[in-house]
Amino acid sequence: METTPETGTNTFQQKITRYLKYNEERKAKALLFNPNQGNLLLKVLPYLLHSNYPDLPGFIDDATCPYGIHRFNPTEELPHELFRRYFPNSSAMRQDRPSPFHDKPCIHSLKTIGSIGTIAQSTISDCDYWVSIRKEEIGKTGLQLLEAKCKAIEEWAMKRGSEVHFFLVDIDQTKANNFESETDEESAGSAIKLLLKDELFRTHILVAGKMLLWWFIPPGLTEGEYLNFVHNLVSRNKIRANDFVDLGYLSDIPKSEIFGACLWQMNKALDSPFKSVIKFAYLELLLRGEATSLPLFSDRVKCLVTYPEKLAEAEQGVMDLAEIDPYILLARDIIALYSQEKGEKKRATLIQECLFLKTLEGFESQKNTKFGQTSHLKATMAMMQAWHLLPENFTHFLRFRDWKYKELIAFGAKVHDYLIETYKRLRWIFKSFGPDTGLTITERDISILGRKLFTFYEQKESKIDYIRSVSRDLMVQRHITIHITKYEGEFHYYAFQGQLDHETVKSNVDSVIKRENNLIRLILWLLVNGILSSKSQLHLTKNFLPIDLVDIQKLTELLIKTFPIIHFSRISPANLLKRETVLRALAIVNFEKEPVKGSKTLKSTMITENSYGEYFIQEYTTAIQLKNAIRTLLTQHYVSRWNNNLEIFIPPQEEQSYLRTLLER
Repeated sequence: METTPETGTNTFQQKITRYLKYNEERKAKALLFNPNQGNLLLKVLPYLLHSNYPDLPGFIDDATCPYGIHRFNPTEELPHELFRRYFPNSSAMRQDRPSPFHDKPCIHSLKTIGSIGTIAQSTISDCDYWVSIRKEEIGKTGLQLLEAKCKAIEEWAMKRGSEVHFFLVDIDQTKANNFESETDEESAGSAIKLLLKDELFRTHILVAGKMLLWWFIPPGLTEGEYLNFVHNLVSRNKIRANDFVDLGYLSDIPKSEIFGACLWQMNKALDSPFKSVIKFAYLELLLRGEATSLPLFSDRVKCLVTYPEKLAEAEQGVMDLAEIDPYILLARDIIALYSQEKGEKKRATLIQECLFLKTLEGFESQKNTKFGQTSHLKATMAMMQAWHLLPENFTHFLRFRDWKYKELIAFGAKVHDYLIETYKRLRWIFKSFGPDTGLTITERDISILGRKLFTFYEQKESKIDYIRSVSRDLMVQRHITIHITKYEGEFHYYAFQGQLDHETVKSNVDSVIKRENNLIRLILWLLVNGILSSKSQLHLTKNFLPIDLVDIQKLTELLIKTFPIIHFSRISPANLLKRETVLRALAIVNFEKEPVKGSKTLKSTMITENSYGEYFIQEYTTAIQLKNAIRTLLTQHYVSRWNNNLEIFIPPQEEQSYLRTLLER
């Protein structure tokens, strides 16, 4: 039977109407979640890509620079009031000035990809844009100019507190499943081409430009049927081909791509383990089937949005368009499959818990807003309960900010154990494939991703170890008490959860986070693992050392300034392919304020961060040792005060000036 554009109970125009309504619902969720960020991502940034004007961010002073988005109406998309709020001094809208807009726009479609507008969104979520272009239309020079424009807009957005990435992707290459991003240093590279395309199809928000034709092609077609359906749409004047972006056929994924995707998800899990647990489960289910390829979840989302008639009869009309959340739907299907399998109940429970914590992470990051977050959380929880997605002990998870440190660590270890076990299982399954199942991931990408895993898990002498925690953004403690004791002539330094004093620490042994024999090492470990941040308040119990709370606070502030928290997924791939080198360092001199003049000893500590994302701490007992270390940093790594990547901290003390002079000799 021939597949025609009339197939199905909804007309083609009705499908477009349903899709546009769904897309608006996704936009509304992003705006509700964070109105300021939503306006920036969905209105201001598209305007900047559509315009090129000297007093606007992203201006390229070259008349040949391509820019502009098809089917974009700037006056409708960015109201005058909002424009003035962001660009109060711009003359771009004045009628007596040259138009900032191009009469031949080059961007066919601008879409977000990922968690924006889903329950997985949080304030720490960056925003990736898929920018569909045709290289043949703009040429090599035009591509370089457009890249520069996108980079400038990214930098401006970062200054406004939003991390965004524009990936310029050629339409024809994507259509042939042979795409690569021209501005991509952070993408999955060779690892997950088709899985990335699947994620684009099921998670994107159309921000501006042409709709994706894929939404209006029936699911389950062969490639030949897909091409025939598209041909019929055009030949029978159902659509004008130029009104849509056709990124090609996608129904199955080869198992050869899964191994690279597993490596990539392990890499992403280092920053966001909750989301990776669900994606790992998805990958495992894809690999389990007996066929050489399996259907993707994007078709499931398509059925719910534009082809509800393709759903099972019991599912038709059950879900409103506003309830369709790609992230939560994927989790629901995975949990349902695991729950049916013998011995998999434990995994299903963990996925429920991770889904709920990821949801709470987003709402927690917005707890100070006044835009209906509480009612939105209640509505989300009601939906999760109706779909049997709430963990049995969800009230315990609602109080995760009040968990004891040991509870956080125990849950984090459970998540990482699941990830490692699943990775091992997937690797074993992949090894069972025949020799004709080729890897799609390159040796280069295996090296990059493997190096990141070593950075996180490998233990080295003098290295500050990363803990297998939940998301480091969730590990931050509001109050941390430092307690110092002396036993058999040795000082011991403790970090406790909460605000305690010399007496109450004795009855709160279960609140101990960590014990160290070096205070600086303890503070650094807390910072590296996200437990101590600028949001934390430090407290110090009574002690007999000349160290006071102000010294610890100043040291903490300098450490935060010198060593911003590392996001593993954003470590430069180029750095990981080279031999590691020191990027920055901090020397701490005589922190315990011992007498120096006339003494042969001078205690100091050197903290370094290398290009692999590792932190090291070295202790010295003489001025000569410290000077030699500083000299080595300069000669081997170009780290020095003159290069603005070496800081020296001497806490206030009587001999502070003498120490400075001593180090400068």
